[in-house]
Amino acid sequence: MQPETTAIKIDAPTTNDAAQIWQLVRETVVLDANSAYLYLLLCRDFSGSCLVARQDGRVVGFVTGYRLPRDSSVLFIWQIGVDSGLKRQGVGLRLLRELIERNAKSLTAIEATISPSNTASRRLFEALAREIGVPMVEAPDCGFNEEDFPAGDHEAEPRIRIGAINHKLKFRESANKKAHLTAQSVSSKRISRKD
Repeated sequence: MQPETTAIKIDAPTTNDAAQIWQLVRETVVLDANSAYLYLLLCRDFSGSCLVARQDGRVVGFVTGYRLPRDSSVLFIWQIGVDSGLKRQGVGLRLLRELIERNAKSLTAIEATISPSNTASRRLFEALAREIGVPMVEAPDCGFNEEDFPAGDHEAEPRIRIGAINHKLKFRESANKKAHLTAQSVSSKRISRKD
């Protein structure tokens, strides 16, 4: 029997969580594994834009992000990962909702890059856009091309943007407790690079 998501507590990370986040990234296989030192920095210096999900004292999910230097009202979601035993139980969406609520007063949009093969991540961000009631816009020219990565190492990562986010946004309590979301299509628009 899988653990219930109701027993999960969401908190800002501490440096004590960094090793567990690093291990969880390695176990997902889908996410790019970075150095353990980087996760230490994220947990210490960017704890206001990152969260962990804990169950029985163990990190079972996380979201890492940062405010864009060129526009601090935009939160870029860098990585989000969930323990394989808790996938498709709404943990990732809970992490994103909580992160948005904690930052809503100064937030206008969420951005991320998603590789074409990462359909789970795309569905997660589409579900978030539906819940907030704003469009998810694709900006393929503003992400990273295959050529931006070492040869043969990575597929393209087009950028997506969710917004504009209302600073008074509060998720419905029933939505916060919902464990599963059905996949629905979100109309995607294309935007061009703004340099």
